[in-house]
Amino acid sequence: MESIVNYYQMIDEGSRFSRNSRRIEFLTSTYVLNQILPQRAKILDVGAGTGVYSFYYAERGHKVTAVDITPKHIDEIKNRSDETKLEVKAYVENATDLSRFESETFDCVMCFGPLYHIIDDTERDKCLKECLRVLKSSGHLAIAYINKYSIIPMLTTRTPQFIRPSVVNKVINNGVILDGDEDCFWTDAYFTSPKEIEGLLMNYGVRTVDHVGTDGISHTIQDSIDNLGENEFNTWLDYHFQTCRERSILGISSHGLYICQKN
Repeated sequence: MESIVNYYQMIDEGSRFSRNSRRIEFLTSTYVLNQILPQRAKILDVGAGTGVYSFYYAERGHKVTAVDITPKHIDEIKNRSDETKLEVKAYVENATDLSRFESETFDCVMCFGPLYHIIDDTERDKCLKECLRVLKSSGHLAIAYINKYSIIPMLTTRTPQFIRPSVVNKVINNGVILDGDEDCFWTDAYFTSPKEIEGLLMNYGVRTVDHVGTDGISHTIQDSIDNLGENEFNTWLDYHFQTCRERSILGISSHGLYICQKN
């Protein structure tokens, strides 16, 4: 995990949703969750980053706790909480160990980042079990993942030097890239597919509630989306909301969001 912490210590994660092509992921995730969350829910934001989702829901009267493995992110959340007077409790924690929290504490657990970077099957199992443990019975777990089928098209538009058989094999067949490897275009990362994420969660006895492609192809064609005017962007967003559950769109979306209910 050291390489991941170092990576996020260096970048400006807080600006991730500043462009329209990236903001669609946020707008879709909140659009879907807002249809499910009860009023004044207790929410755990696991892998909260700088707290974009945490503060969005705190502003709407929910009781939010944020955890992240990167100390800089937690410092930013605490500072913003002090400045805005919005209460968001924040702790430096690993998503694989949520022992700080008692079982069946939260109405909703948002796991919007950790799965991207847990490259070990055993650690991934710990993460999912911990998220479900702290979730109340009938509570909702929302898990974001990066779709393996979107990676090569995205690399083609941005860093074509990585378009080679070894990279395709690692993304499609292994689902993992390792920091420091010659084929690594990011940091330690785990990629999966819509079908695989559904199969994985079925092992935990949950009930599927929703499954959407949170950015469709907006991330892949980012320049075109970013250049849209306000009216055109809103039309694109409406189109996206209407089609984000379509399996063919879900199959190429850069980010997916799987929501399930604890039995």
